[in-house]
Amino acid sequence: MTSPPDLFARIYARHGHRCPMSTLGGRLALAALGVLGEGEGPLAATYHARTCALDGIGEVTGCIEAEGSLRVTGEGRHALRLERGGLGVEAELTARALELAGTYRTLCLRLDEGWESLLESEKVERETRKEQALDRLLPILWEAPEADLVTTGPPVRMEEKSHD
Repeated sequence: MTSPPDLFARIYARHGHRCPMSTLGGRLALAALGVLGEGEGPLAATYHARTCALDGIGEVTGCIEAEGSLRVTGEGRHALRLERGGLGVEAELTARALELAGTYRTLCLRLDEGWESLLESEKVERETRKEQALDRLLPILWEAPEADLVTTGPPVRMEEKSHD
């Protein structure tokens, strides 16, 4: 197993296991922060799907759902909206990023079939296959050019919210 870069090691510690979507959440957040740049005020985030990406986003941005700085919608889009100081930016996973994550997900679903009836040795063999797949996939997700994994829009001025 290749040791992950420090950021991704922290994401996996927060998340409880290594996986493509927590990794991609980190990449989304890094891309959005890169476009948004420095600014005044706290960050606020909206992610449009409830996935493992939330822990990657949280580790990179400090935005946490339980604290109210990260909102999750049920739209099902793998897109992150990051806002600070009246500016906002949206970053979205590319089809290639989703394909890479989906390949691993498909492998896991196949290897989990009939789990309850497997011998312990078969379970160990299947878990080993999952770990080997992660060992091949995660370095690709850590190192891929940003444009292969994420598209970002330009920073935009956010409308002032009216107070009733």
